[in-house]
Amino acid sequence: MSVPGNWTLNYDWGCGGNYDSTSFAVNANGTFTDGQGHSGVWVQAAGMFTFKYNNLNTTYSGNLASKSITGIQSTFGGLNGCFYMLQAGVPAEAKEVHEKGTPDASGKK
Repeated sequence: MSVPGNWTLNYDWGCGGNYDSTSFAVNANGTFTDGQGHSGVWVQAAGMFTFKYNNLNTTYSGNLASKSITGIQSTFGGLNGCFYMLQAGVPAEAKEVHEKGTPDASGKK
């Protein structure tokens, strides 16, 4: 799988289910930049993708699967979390649309 390209990074400090997101550009030269003005370095090996922010201990590591990456992150200073990344062109999570009187995802009205 080719990792370089444009992605969306969805991250959740504490793994509570409330994800924030940012754009994420993976460059072929082993560097990355995110939409929040940060940058760093990355490596891909054995089905894993790991990246570390410059001048910080913050590190993310996850499993590659098709056009997604899922894993964990840590600052190694007290913050830990969960993340997933979707490659550009992969539909993001569906927006909640529910008409009154029709069944929801569980089949209940």
